[in-house]
Amino acid sequence: MPQSATTQHDTDEYGTDQVPHDKREYNFFHQFSTWFGSGVNTGSWYFGGMAAALGMVFVFQYSLIYLPLMMIPWAMLGWIAYKHGATTVVSSTAAFGVSGRRLVGWGEFFGMIGWPSVNTYIAAISLTYVFHAMFGWAAFGSPGSTWPLVAGIVTTSVAQGVAVVIGQRAIKYLEMVSMVLLVALGIWESIVVLQHWDFNKVMSVRMPTHSHSVAFYIDLAFGFAWGWAMIGDFARLAKSGAGATLGSWLGINIGQGWFMIIGGLGVVGVMLRTGTYDPNNSDPSSIVASLGLGTIAFLVVFFATLSTNITVLYGSGIGLVGATKSKSPKKYLIFIAILQFFMCFLPLMFASFVDYFEFFLGILGGIFIPMWTLIFVDYFIVRKRDLKDEDLFAGANRDGSTKSRLGDWNVAGWISAILGLSVFYLLNYGLTGIAAVTTASFPAIAVTAGCYLVLTLMFGMGKHARAKVLPVAAK
Repeated sequence: MPQSATTQHDTDEYGTDQVPHDKREYNFFHQFSTWFGSGVNTGSWYFGGMAAALGMVFVFQYSLIYLPLMMIPWAMLGWIAYKHGATTVVSSTAAFGVSGRRLVGWGEFFGMIGWPSVNTYIAAISLTYVFHAMFGWAAFGSPGSTWPLVAGIVTTSVAQGVAVVIGQRAIKYLEMVSMVLLVALGIWESIVVLQHWDFNKVMSVRMPTHSHSVAFYIDLAFGFAWGWAMIGDFARLAKSGAGATLGSWLGINIGQGWFMIIGGLGVVGVMLRTGTYDPNNSDPSSIVASLGLGTIAFLVVFFATLSTNITVLYGSGIGLVGATKSKSPKKYLIFIAILQFFMCFLPLMFASFVDYFEFFLGILGGIFIPMWTLIFVDYFIVRKRDLKDEDLFAGANRDGSTKSRLGDWNVAGWISAILGLSVFYLLNYGLTGIAAVTTASFPAIAVTAGCYLVLTLMFGMGKHARAKVLPVAAK
């Protein structure tokens, strides 16, 4: 039978156990605010600034049409987690198998642990301007600014590491606070830009020659948007299906869509003011500095980044719990807090932050595009939503094998996932000319889904695990 975590301090995090309905604490607004707070992050701002290379019309299309459509399957995965009270990792059991889902846990762990390295770097840039105002240290981009940047990374990573150990109760309220702060900053910057330049001029400005196609940014968007792997980890805490799906979908799309537009407006505003466009200056701190918004704005960027990173690190910790079958989530959250400290210095190893950001999103795309595709296709098409809680949360036999009818490995799922991942990386890093037209994402989705449907529905792989359990006839 499904287990439920309800008795000790670690129950705040629930591990991979099923969360019973009477222990779920997130109403519709909590789900909305959690994902809105995650969406209004410095990465969304930076992403919008990068996309502005194709003009503001594209940024609006990107933010208001493409991304919301991409996030519909993502939101439906939240419904799976809500229905079964299951984490992202446990929700993947049917598609990958009981033992196979542990590799999914490692995928969530590695995907999530990388995001703080992106956001922390951006927050550290803000802190260099704060340090400049307080101590006279060199601000970002000035000679001698490396050590103030390192100090900013240390400050941010230590603060968020301490906070993530507190757990999901703290996240819920931190997201609310950061949401208010970032909304205020976003409105402030938008007013400054539009006070100086007419909206029609901003929309019609011709950007310098760009080096990437629309397809390239679509691929980045899949890595960016589908990289929110902790959807299940929070949806399982929802009190209603509407909150788990619609609340999450509205929150993330309004949040990240709005902030991508703000990032684009800021970059275009800076270009109109200075006459130059540099994607490396797409981060909020550089835009805030160029527009002269002051120290308070830098502090808002810093505190908002902490909130987003804590949410992501929590998801990484839960992914690691799923990968190792640990019953002590708190121990892994402490490990995550230490590991992320060192990973926050990774961007310093690349020639530019843009290079690191594009590299990171490409890695995420290869991990999560096959994973989300398989979970969605398996649950809604192959199984037609017929999945039992006792199969998701089954225990193990004495020999270590699972008692679940789903089995330890779903071979069809793993064949399809490997093929989909291979197609994505081949196009994204090898056949880039083709990917510039077709994208790498859509072919990877098609190959993953098509292969799985053929193996399961035509060749019958895993058929025994999908058979309905019939009641025993009365004698």
